[in-house]
Amino acid sequence: MINFKNVLTASASALLLATIISTAAITTAYAEEETGPAFAPPITKISGPEIGPGANRSSKLVVVLDPGHGKVDGHYSGCNFEYNGTKYYEDEINMKISTYTKKYLEENTDYAVYLTKDSVEKTVPLEQRAAFAASVHADLFVSQHVDSAPGNGVTKNAYGVSSMAPKTGRFNNELALQSQEAANTILGQLSSIGLHNRGLILRDSQNGTMFPDGSLADYYAIPRYSQMYGIRGFIIEHGFINHTSDLTLYLSTEESYKALGEADAKGIIEYLKKAGKSTFTTTTEAAQVPPVEGAPASVPAGPAA
Repeated sequence: MINFKNVLTASASALLLATIISTAAITTAYAEEETGPAFAPPITKISGPEIGPGANRSSKLVVVLDPGHGKVDGHYSGCNFEYNGTKYYEDEINMKISTYTKKYLEENTDYAVYLTKDSVEKTVPLEQRAAFAASVHADLFVSQHVDSAPGNGVTKNAYGVSSMAPKTGRFNNELALQSQEAANTILGQLSSIGLHNRGLILRDSQNGTMFPDGSLADYYAIPRYSQMYGIRGFIIEHGFINHTSDLTLYLSTEESYKALGEADAKGIIEYLKKAGKSTFTTTTEAAQVPPVEGAPASVPAGPAA
């Protein structure tokens, strides 16, 4: 295990810039979406083991977890909500959930687990998160978030877990199907601990962003870039921070963060046991995946938290 600081070193300060993610986002649905370039950078078609139960089990399954948001210009960029005198920040909750997911997965020696950042005080450009996941040949890339309904008050009608996943029927269709199945598997585990399952949220680009084949791209950046890089990737929303039941039962205590993180891990394990290693392929071939500044020449077993 290496510390992720070896991956995101001081030389990568340009990657931790403050201009990608909005500081005024009040809901996750509006936060990490159509920002950055319209297209992911050029990528290479890299061969990988066949997908299937037990496929190439001599190598570890690679999982990249993305604790959503982080500080931008000294302020947290995710949603927040004050309840009974205590203020809850999505960025801090996301980091806790990711840490518990990582810890649970690492109890299984079949997994190498990475975080896209090592501190809640940082944020990483959306494109760069997917680029890192691709650089370590992630079998699953899960961006972990907490949701919020618009406005500053309590919501009564918006509650439960959901996933922003890539749409099918266009660019890298088989990959989108796999991402949806993986997302639904995690949502199933979260609903088993009592959360309402809102299902998949599939949304087209609203500004005409296209995939290289000319098809309309996905609205949300994580599934869009994941499709571009040829990796299974999506967002998981862990309840609504301004719904009092979601907040008090699932988003306000260390015990509940642990339960959420472990539910995610169980869903990841359940899916990857069935699906096996991912075949890193894309519809197009171009230049090599751009390296992450400060990254080691070879892929390590996985970083320490």
